[in-house]
Amino acid sequence: MSDIISTLKRLAKQGDASLNAEERINHWLKSAKRILALVNGNPAIPASLLHLDNELPRGTQQLLLLALFGKLCRLNDHYLQHIIGSLLATHWFSDIEKDKSKIAEVVRFLRQHNLTIWLDTLRLQKAFQSERQMKYIADNRLNIAQRLCLLAGVFAFKSDKTEHALLFTLIAPRIPVQHRHYIASLMSLFEYPLPGAKVYANGIPGVIVDRQQSHAFVFALSNEDVDGKWVPLSSIHSPVKLSVPFEHFIALYTDTAKARLSHGGSSFMPFTYAIQHPPKALLGIIDSLQKPDVDIPTLCDKIEQVPTFNQFLIHTASQDNRLQLPVKSLKQAVLTYGIERVGDMLIQFALLERLTQNQFPLMAMCKQVTLLACSFASHFAQAANTKFSPQSAALSMTFVCSPLFTLPGFKVAQSLPVDKTKNVTVNSAFKVKSGTPWLAIASELAGSWHQSSTWRAVIHQCNKPTSEVPKSLQKEQAIILLGFSLAKSCLLTHDFYVLLKSIEVKTILRILNLEEDEVLKALDANAHLLYCPLSI
Repeated sequence: MSDIISTLKRLAKQGDASLNAEERINHWLKSAKRILALVNGNPAIPASLLHLDNELPRGTQQLLLLALFGKLCRLNDHYLQHIIGSLLATHWFSDIEKDKSKIAEVVRFLRQHNLTIWLDTLRLQKAFQSERQMKYIADNRLNIAQRLCLLAGVFAFKSDKTEHALLFTLIAPRIPVQHRHYIASLMSLFEYPLPGAKVYANGIPGVIVDRQQSHAFVFALSNEDVDGKWVPLSSIHSPVKLSVPFEHFIALYTDTAKARLSHGGSSFMPFTYAIQHPPKALLGIIDSLQKPDVDIPTLCDKIEQVPTFNQFLIHTASQDNRLQLPVKSLKQAVLTYGIERVGDMLIQFALLERLTQNQFPLMAMCKQVTLLACSFASHFAQAANTKFSPQSAALSMTFVCSPLFTLPGFKVAQSLPVDKTKNVTVNSAFKVKSGTPWLAIASELAGSWHQSSTWRAVIHQCNKPTSEVPKSLQKEQAIILLGFSLAKSCLLTHDFYVLLKSIEVKTILRILNLEEDEVLKALDANAHLLYCPLSI
């Protein structure tokens, strides 16, 4: 128990005074990573801080609660790490004994490296020192990172922690509309008793030690030789708000570590899917599609076992048929597209779900670029005579755009770092640091998602001018390069007509046997996607 408490007290320890600006920021990022690891593995500990009085430094409590709130709001880990690091920096800045020249050195480094997230948090330094942080939370000028920092501060610095649920009901209506969906993600913390609360489980008094989505681990006196058990939240009642001391809770949390291991139930934290591998259910469907004689009823049974796949195909088929007649069965949806196209659609759907599962500032913009590029690729695949179907072209384009969601540099930027010196390119389209070339990342991901060697070769060839690509892959490479470059031009550089008159695009259109009018038709067909999502 003492080891956990001493570890918690050291989490917000500042670095040595001799550190320069870069070393200090790296120190804060390492500390933020440790805080995130602790909260990921032990969410019950920061959750207990909402209502248990304790002797941890207020700044440490604020950092732990910020990490918990950020994870529940599905913020990307790299993005959240920088937010936590920026809050650590704010605590360091608040020490009046700091040398002003060292503070100026840190601020200068942040500006030089365009770390706007940190500068945004530092602007709230005075607000964090105030005992009435709640009055700042409703300010419409705050972004979600600033608001979560203040929200964590409100609960960390509150003297009467037993009224945490009442405090949340006072704060929630004051949150501006554009951020209320984030606050909704935190409601699970306040709907049911938290770890450390004294409760009745099936009529027996006990203490909540841990929480899942729908169950809680309750330590209670029992004739059975057990340290506690998981019980449904619906069977837990707390007629009076009582709790154990924080030290007592940590002791129980330590002693029940083995008993709390559960192979069933959903974790308290939102589940995160691995991007590098397709879901198991999808692998079974892909295997069925690759058989020489596909059994449609068996295939439909496998798809129906995943409700999101089932709903997606039926809805899309209803929108895509010429008369837009409602498609009522999965078998009808499969027959509408054909076996091969259904596979590509499901893979793209699952891939996009995983790429967009966690939030970061540029998520909306990255998704918009991807959707537009995919739609352009589908359009040109239908207009030109190539091996691509519209669905396979869109899927290949999704892999080409995937680094927008996976490279760390995009997680902390406030605007896409577009390279305007090259119009028709993929590898050099954005100024972002990466040890691996853009297309190598895309090709590796395509391989992990069981894409054919032909489509992976097309992706790999996109680093060359189309005229230098082997004839067997030339048209498919041209479609990917044209669709990607057009999306970048329309949404980010606004030089569409310059791009259209470039030698590279003229060569691509000649190879595809398309006229410029076909590009204009693609623009008209995708008018609904030609906008830039802006943060409010």
